[in-house]
Amino acid sequence: MGTKSEDMNRNETAESGNKIVEIAVNLNLNLNPVCVPLLTSLQSVQRDFLKYVLAGATVLVFTLPVEAIDIITRKSQENRISGEVTAISKTAITVKQQTGATVEIPANDIEMIEWDGAPATLRAALGQENNGNYNAAITSLQQVQDGLEATATNVQTDVKFFIARALSKAALADATRLPEAIARMKAFTDANITSFRYYEGLDFLGRLYLASQDFTQAEATFTLIENSPFDDLKLSAKSSKGRVLLAQGQVDQALAAFDAVLGLPANDESSKLRQLEAKLGKAKCLTEKKQFDQSITLLDDVVSSAEESNTRLQAEAQVLKGDALLGQGKTQEAVLAYLLVDILFSSQQDLHAEALYQLVKLWPAVGQPGRAQDARAALETKYPTSPWVKKL
Repeated sequence: MGTKSEDMNRNETAESGNKIVEIAVNLNLNLNPVCVPLLTSLQSVQRDFLKYVLAGATVLVFTLPVEAIDIITRKSQENRISGEVTAISKTAITVKQQTGATVEIPANDIEMIEWDGAPATLRAALGQENNGNYNAAITSLQQVQDGLEATATNVQTDVKFFIARALSKAALADATRLPEAIARMKAFTDANITSFRYYEGLDFLGRLYLASQDFTQAEATFTLIENSPFDDLKLSAKSSKGRVLLAQGQVDQALAAFDAVLGLPANDESSKLRQLEAKLGKAKCLTEKKQFDQSITLLDDVVSSAEESNTRLQAEAQVLKGDALLGQGKTQEAVLAYLLVDILFSSQQDLHAEALYQLVKLWPAVGQPGRAQDARAALETKYPTSPWVKKL
């Protein structure tokens, strides 16, 4: 039998899945085959994440040795590395392991570092950010920062980045916060050019410039990433430049940029992920060119290929699929695509706001005016300063 927390998670997931299925039945829709594994696997993803958190807590409480250690989680490996981080640059960290040789870990392979001496409240704050509670996360992170010792320089640097990152995510859904987010992230990247967080910070900074329609600064920032030594980041930067072109209405040039990314070799999982991001960009271009069938084929491939836990990729794919289905005149199917974002991926606030806006318009067309009112209330309450509210 599961714990009470696991049972609650399982029930919440089942309720979300059942809600989608119920609405699909009411609209006389067959759930897309791609959606079914997405719904059924969500429960196991949440359960596995809970087990990971609980396991991590157990390790921290019961098995930490007396000497100080840092714990590094890599993107490419399941096993974490324990030891002392002895050197840091924007391209790698060096770790003197507790057992085994000293190793160098590339910056683009670092998922997380649990620094020795970091307070337990930091993990909770990052959980708030992961759940899309950005304002609460920023407040919690600032409290963590205020309580840090002056000698905890590595933790201080990470917390500064986490605050800038959470603010960036909030600003992508609330344009009024873009100037503050840009200033905060630029201050971080300017002051921490030797941090392993540097390129990740540049990526957020470029996206913020793009959202504020400062296309010159956005392209310049993505060029800095393109000049990194990492193949996956080069692909990401090229794809991001395609988005800059697309935002300026240069659809054909953007399409060529995305095709160029897809034509390059992807020799590792991270590079393959970047190519999935390029497929999203290409699909948007195809929808702009009214090539809806090809767009939907690409988007279905992204949904089936991406990890279910990659909520950013999954949410954007569903929003773009809804757009393409609307272009085909398939209103009911479009409703289901946007609804998936509302129910499963609401942590992606900017995409959630867009999905709610579309649902406000589309629910009456499928005979559900009451749901349109609910969607409007949710949009206006959760994202009062979103540009999507202004379009109502």
